[in-house]
Amino acid sequence: VTLILASGVMASLAQKKISPPRHVPGYPLHLLHCARRVEDECGKEIFLGMFEKLPVSKKCCQQLIKKMGKICHDDLDKAIVHLKKYSSRTSTAISKGNRIWHKCALVARHT
Repeated sequence: VTLILASGVMASLAQKKISPPRHVPGYPLHLLHCARRVEDECGKEIFLGMFEKLPVSKKCCQQLIKKMGKICHDDLDKAIVHLKKYSSRTSTAISKGNRIWHKCALVARHT
């Protein structure tokens, strides 16, 4: 998620050359472009929301829905859980990522 993702996670994704679910050429670059669609602060909120019980602000929800979009959000979520540090929490993180998306969609719709 920049989702980011806390800035270091994006760097880890690029350095480790995360393999996409379907070996898509340019996938790491796609993730980088996705991550840059939200401010670093919002990337951190979204990322932390996946692993901690922390809320995502209205501002960040709007950026997630209106700037990042569902495909990028899902791709970044999947890439994060491919990292060894987070792989043991895959089902929880993906589930929370989906809840964040749905909550933010409601928030963005009413603003």
